[in-house]
Amino acid sequence: MARRVAILDYGTGNIASLEMALSLAGAEAVLASQPVNLEGVDALILPGVGHFGPASTALSTSGLARAVCQRVEDGLPALGICLGFQLLTTTSEEAPGAPGLALLPLATQRLRPSNTRLHKVPHLGWNTLESSPASSLLLENIASEEQRFYFANAFAITPDPTLAAAQVLYSHGSPWLGLVEKGNIFGVQFHPEKSRRQGLQLLRNFLTLASDHR
Repeated sequence: MARRVAILDYGTGNIASLEMALSLAGAEAVLASQPVNLEGVDALILPGVGHFGPASTALSTSGLARAVCQRVEDGLPALGICLGFQLLTTTSEEAPGAPGLALLPLATQRLRPSNTRLHKVPHLGWNTLESSPASSLLLENIASEEQRFYFANAFAITPDPTLAAAQVLYSHGSPWLGLVEKGNIFGVQFHPEKSRRQGLQLLRNFLTLASDHR
């Protein structure tokens, strides 16, 4: 199991709860605000909460954007959570013109449900992942009836059936990507650190997968 995990620090909130969850999962969290902080880590996590534009700018000006892309291309496992997942894509409607890391050939769009009384924006609360024909490594040892996670998002990522990756969907007015796994790149739209024991199991699964990639 991976022991040292870099949490990218690009000015978002919710880092403390992620640090605590990683500790419970058996890992040491290292805050990374510059490229040198990525040395000697087994994996990295892009945390959630925040705005795509300032996060993109912080990654670029700190040199982390280039360093992260290089380390991931070299095989370092990466997990994007909520905003962090969206930063793995190419662009976001939250900040047109602000570049994502483009590690996933996907785009982030605003939630636009036809019935905003039934499907509120932001999407806040628990939602269940839909069954998928593709096996998910992140969901191992999490029973299908327990695949219910906490979401907090106004933007989301459209699934792409042409993408060679495991994709698991959730629904909020229409289908969206809840989880994706492409080689050593992982993304979840929900917050595992806020999702009770199933979220903790997902983090443990990621740490195990990170060890397997070394």
